[in-house]
Amino acid sequence: MPRAFAGFATEAAEAAGFDSFHPDACLVNRYAPGARLSLHQDRNERDFGQPIVSVSLGLPATFLWGGKTRADRVRRVRLLHGDVVVWGGSDRLTFHGVHSLAEGGHPLTGACRFNITFRRAL
Repeated sequence: MPRAFAGFATEAAEAAGFDSFHPDACLVNRYAPGARLSLHQDRNERDFGQPIVSVSLGLPATFLWGGKTRADRVRRVRLLHGDVVVWGGSDRLTFHGVHSLAEGGHPLTGACRFNITFRRAL
């Protein structure tokens, strides 16, 4: 992972109150209009004590923020280009997803959205 990416994720986590986060994994998802990500928990990491840092680029999206179970009420949060979301602690295993992406265009990414997610996997 580029040092600048890791440093950005570490600083974002620190700003949200999560000291000593040093990511070793970076996932990049590309969403075209109509794509969505159903409610899920991030459970592939070995240490759930580490936060998740998520960066949105391109088209706006509606982030779905649920609860501890899939049946819990979901809040909708509009994410714009450059928005960063950090979660961890008691919220680390909160169900979350992305609502179906609307048609549109962005000057830097065209007709898509990218999400970069930083984690401590090992």
